[in-house]
Amino acid sequence: MAKRYTEKEVIERLQTQIKLGSPLFMPNCGCGLTAKLQEKGGSDLICVSSTSYWRLKGQGSLAPLMPYSDINEIVFKLAPEIVANVKEAPILSLSGATNPLLPHKEHLKRLWDAGISGINPFMMKIYGDEVCEQMENIGMGWSKEVEMVKTAHEMDMFTLAYAFTPEEATILAEAGASAVSSHVGSTKGGLMGAKTGLSLEQSAELSQRIFDAARKVNPDIILFAHGGPIEGPKEVEYIYKNTNAQGFIGGSAAERVPIEKAVYAATLEYKQIPIKY
Repeated sequence: MAKRYTEKEVIERLQTQIKLGSPLFMPNCGCGLTAKLQEKGGSDLICVSSTSYWRLKGQGSLAPLMPYSDINEIVFKLAPEIVANVKEAPILSLSGATNPLLPHKEHLKRLWDAGISGINPFMMKIYGDEVCEQMENIGMGWSKEVEMVKTAHEMDMFTLAYAFTPEEATILAEAGASAVSSHVGSTKGGLMGAKTGLSLEQSAELSQRIFDAARKVNPDIILFAHGGPIEGPKEVEYIYKNTNAQGFIGGSAAERVPIEKAVYAATLEYKQIPIKY
């Protein structure tokens, strides 16, 4: 059964790893078995994710915010399964902040009671500026993510927030985010990988500008990278060598792509066993 941690306790755990020279890793998770294996492999954080839920159904990462899906209800339903299979790693949730019928304090209290130590707000900006502008106009936009970070910080819950630009990183750091991750687009690769407009070099450059902006506000803020062409260990190694990133968030790269490779390879192996005839 997973343990709950305060914001300070999570930060101390992560800073201990950083001081040891160990890179941080937070995978997204869509089932209990994955959570168990991710912790066994040494994950520093595990994120209950509606994107993972849909990826494990064979669909793409953009499915969770379609009209037929309530991302927060998915998290609430997945949480017991994940919590039951994790022993020590702090659990976060990829939770949506924009539901006007679910006040932040009530939402966060429900997550805490479910065994979740912090949040990674669902990144509305993945849907593009036009959608985000319209959502902001009706009071359900990105500013709600910022408010959720601020409220979680006030409630002593750990917050890891995605920033697509340096300006967003500044705002999130000012709101009290414990950690900031650059987001350079949906992860490419595998059967359901997204198209990405940035090269690995461009992703590193943008990530560093995001990190610099966050560190101007909080010199101790923890830095992660995620998305786009950062699809595997070699790409993550490049990011570590060329930015100040201290950790990596794996969505498709940490669950969908490894499952695709393993199941595909196992199936081929069984089919290649000769039989008598």
